[in-house]
Amino acid sequence: MASSDSLQLGLLALYERGQFADVTIIAGGREIRAHKVILAAQSQWFAEQFAANNQGGHGTVQLDRNFKAVNTLIRFMYFGGLNDPSLTPVDALDMLDLSEELVVKSLTPDELAPMILPRLTYQNCIPTMLHAALQKYPPILEGVCEFAGSNFHTMLPTMEDELMRIPKAYLALVLKAACHHVDTDAFTEKVVKFCLNHSGLESACDLLRETKQWEWSNGKETILSALKEEPPEEGPAWRIQNVRAAMDNTPARIVKGNFFDWCIRLDYGAEGKLRIVYESATPLHEGQKCINRFPAAMFAWRVIYRGKDVFNEKPVFICFPENVSLHWSTTLPVSAADLTDDDQIEIMVNMAENPMLSLVLYYFSADLKTTVFSEDILNRLPHIEYRCLSSYSLVKTHVSPG
Repeated sequence: MASSDSLQLGLLALYERGQFADVTIIAGGREIRAHKVILAAQSQWFAEQFAANNQGGHGTVQLDRNFKAVNTLIRFMYFGGLNDPSLTPVDALDMLDLSEELVVKSLTPDELAPMILPRLTYQNCIPTMLHAALQKYPPILEGVCEFAGSNFHTMLPTMEDELMRIPKAYLALVLKAACHHVDTDAFTEKVVKFCLNHSGLESACDLLRETKQWEWSNGKETILSALKEEPPEEGPAWRIQNVRAAMDNTPARIVKGNFFDWCIRLDYGAEGKLRIVYESATPLHEGQKCINRFPAAMFAWRVIYRGKDVFNEKPVFICFPENVSLHWSTTLPVSAADLTDDDQIEIMVNMAENPMLSLVLYYFSADLKTTVFSEDILNRLPHIEYRCLSSYSLVKTHVSPG
């Protein structure tokens, strides 16, 4: 047996028997006998408490926390390791939150994530999502919401009341995962009606507008990738050297999303100014057929020209109806007549796809006759969405079967 193992076994024996303990931790009405020197060595909070109180003899510390989380954390401070199979995701979040309060620097969110995400179930994912500390750990939060979204189709029929407890701030994260799996008219209707109930709205037109206010972006800068036929090049910025010469070939890039690859091109508009043209949206996944009918996203562009920030305006909403050629573009304040051989342009974008808006439009298009009467889309649907829906219905009506 290695000497380190022997030392650890000695500590374990003292801990398990409570021998020579000089402090009692009380949590959840239960006691944990421990040793000040161990706790002070691992926790800045304990070190400060013991120093401030200058306790001689046996001391007592009250922690108003989940006993299992406290007990597991104390054991961790003695021996390291987190192998308690009974620890639930909520317990683990309690433990992580407590470790921050006690300033236990040896325990990190990365170490506790395996105690949370792999242990999620239909029954505990919503209580985990409701934990007050979850918002402090974005990667864990995203993982919990992704689990709920990926299993939404299974949970919704029998657990709608539980799903209604999802915090509004997290609903978009859940739906980003759920929308990948929506593949039938019936399931689309269920998701739309769930969102209406969750949001307290009566009209799907109102829901469509509401979804534009939800936080769909992950806050990370969007990557613009070279087209497949071009040399591989990726980065947050699209730099075009010698713009005037490059425009002879209408340069293009792909804006990569979670659901689609968005092809955009740079050309000259009618006013003789450069413009970004939204050419197409290509689905990334086979199973998301309902989302594919109406790809939708917000694009926020930033353009640097001749070293100056010339375009950084409010986001624009773009939507394509399936199998319909609609043209959308954003005009930039760069005149073709002013371009010189040496000019370069740098284009950056933040893009957030809106799969829920795509689902609402799919829901409308699945039974357009009912939609016209029940939703008053002529007066209540925003211009771009109305144009997409009406264009889709016209093309669908006039294309012969087969």
